[in-house]
Amino acid sequence: MRSLPATPLLRIPLALLAFASVVMVLRVPDERTPWWGLTGNFLDVNVYRWGGHAVLAQLPLYEGLLSGDDSGRFYGPMPFTYPPFSALIFTPLDLVTPWLMEAGWLALTVGLLYLAIRMCFRTLDYRSDRVTAQVSLCLALIALSMEPVRTTIWLGQINILLLVLVLADHLAWSSGRRSAGIGSGLAAGIKLTPAFFWAHWVLTGRWRLAVVSVATFAGTVALGFLVIPDDAVRYWSGTLLDSQRIGQDSTVANQSLRGVMARLADVDMAPTWAWLVAAVVVACVGLGVAALAHRAGYRLLGLTLAGLTMPLVSPFSWGHHWVWFLPLLVLSVHYALAYGHGARRWFLWLLPPLLWAATANWVQSFPDVNFPDDRWVAMGLFMFGGDIPPLLFDLLTSVYPIIWAVTTVSTAIALVAVRRRAHRSAR
Repeated sequence: MRSLPATPLLRIPLALLAFASVVMVLRVPDERTPWWGLTGNFLDVNVYRWGGHAVLAQLPLYEGLLSGDDSGRFYGPMPFTYPPFSALIFTPLDLVTPWLMEAGWLALTVGLLYLAIRMCFRTLDYRSDRVTAQVSLCLALIALSMEPVRTTIWLGQINILLLVLVLADHLAWSSGRRSAGIGSGLAAGIKLTPAFFWAHWVLTGRWRLAVVSVATFAGTVALGFLVIPDDAVRYWSGTLLDSQRIGQDSTVANQSLRGVMARLADVDMAPTWAWLVAAVVVACVGLGVAALAHRAGYRLLGLTLAGLTMPLVSPFSWGHHWVWFLPLLVLSVHYALAYGHGARRWFLWLLPPLLWAATANWVQSFPDVNFPDDRWVAMGLFMFGGDIPPLLFDLLTSVYPIIWAVTTVSTAIALVAVRRRAHRSAR
């Protein structure tokens, strides 16, 4: 098993960066800023609550917009866009006060953030010792200022839970446990996109894992039809394909391939046929490189590439859907520590700060009377506007897909180089 360096030269800088990250999260924008502070939103977890309430009150989930009580922020009505099974598991949220629900959700999300990093180190075969715990805590605090993580917490989203469920399946498979597959199946039942990992399980030869995952998902669908049949019929007969319930493809907040295509073509909605063709090609490339990385022994890298390909080929991907940047951050630290020695590999130490800078919660404000504090605060590089050159604007508004492309191409090049060295050594 590997051990992280016990030297203070690693932990002290990480601790200082972790402190700076916490300050950034709480002060930029200021935690006390209405709506935009870290705990000033929680819109999505309240929508989850309304979905659970609709189930308990026998109200339709998908026939209109939902609304309900909240902790004083007075949200407007919102659509429920998740599968029926998710509304069933959200019913306990309606049994406590909104304030208690939000506090508990915040604590759960932060705890899962730390757990996800520990799981990544475990996948990389690092010891579960005090140094690993300290480094994981520092990286979790640093990750708070990454836009996907910060926005997940700010909205009260469920993305980090889904990440942990998929990581749990990967670890369960590595340990030979027969329960491997249940996590990703439940994740797909809560939010359809994790079903993408079925392709990764199959392409990496993990057939039992794929079968258990699909069977678990089928169980969640059946439970929806059993408990709330009318909602299940409405959802599976068309609601899930209505991406316009979420937003226009071209909005810069849409960091998916379809969003990139719509913005480049200067249209509100990308043609479905063109997006499907491009999505199939991109999915094949991403999953293919992920499978090659897995078979070469870089299993967490392969899983992470599959996780990054998932939001790219989804019809609509908000920035907070890209939480697979979290394992990528752990991997960048791992590769810097393991291979960043010598004059030819110094650049590996640039990977963690570059990844953080590209995905950080950079903030700017615009006048907007529709928000409580009369301003609109950007949450990532893709939201940057202002007087900048058109080419730079196009790059920034597609920064997450660009990270996917750089990661995928770099991995493919590295795998080719490793294979060539292996052939030379075998001669």
